[in-house]
Amino acid sequence: MNSSDSTTLGIGDVARRTGLTERTLRYYEELGLLAPDRDGGGRRRYDGGDLDRLYRIRLLRELGTPLADVDPDAADFQHLTRQHLADLDRRLAELARVRERVRAVEDRLLHGALLGDDALLDLLSCLSTEEPAVTGRTTLLVYRDIAAAHSYLVDVLGLAPGPIEYDGDRAVHGEVHAGDGVVWLHREAPEHRMVSPLTNGMVTASLAVLIDDVDGHHARVAATGAAIDYAPADMPYGVREYGVRDPEGHLWSFQTPIAEPVVS
Repeated sequence: MNSSDSTTLGIGDVARRTGLTERTLRYYEELGLLAPDRDGGGRRRYDGGDLDRLYRIRLLRELGTPLADVDPDAADFQHLTRQHLADLDRRLAELARVRERVRAVEDRLLHGALLGDDALLDLLSCLSTEEPAVTGRTTLLVYRDIAAAHSYLVDVLGLAPGPIEYDGDRAVHGEVHAGDGVVWLHREAPEHRMVSPLTNGMVTASLAVLIDDVDGHHARVAATGAAIDYAPADMPYGVREYGVRDPEGHLWSFQTPIAEPVVS
């Protein structure tokens, strides 16, 4: 790859041509793995050097390197491609073995033979046993004004601030952290039927956040003039909880588990 090529690409172009999501590219940047330049409008521009690094990152990940251990600067390009070829050869050899086993079964079926238990078990062994593993979750809420929502969630509700992405002077993506979870603030996208409660007057999702002192949190939030939906109360499902509406109408529930009575 020619790192001196003066042609640069935007984040959307890189995402489309690599199959990665824009969120993944931004995440690599947050980790310090990528550092594309910005144009006069603040938009990312990727040059040949960035694409070299991205190739190293993706190849290291493909070869099983944990993300925390990825170091594109220390990765030798020739060594990586040699590893990649060896890995591909291994996969092709395994596929060839599996194909031959399936072809042998097909041949028996074409000649009218019935499949016994051993043949069926052999076929089952050819199928991947890797189930998609759930490794995390991200909550997504839709806002008409992402920057204002971000400020409210941080300043009033006390959530931890995450990054805000801008297109020009308009916020198009934001993040806040609630304990061990992240909440994405998404733009309105009518093409996906994603709108703010301000638009349709309805709430179709809400968040429950665990805190250590629900009454203290309620007192602090109520003092700001926030739209308290219901005051703290003990709920039959084992928590003390109150609800508050953010400026666009999303319902946030804050909860503290009720201590179980001590049985003497």
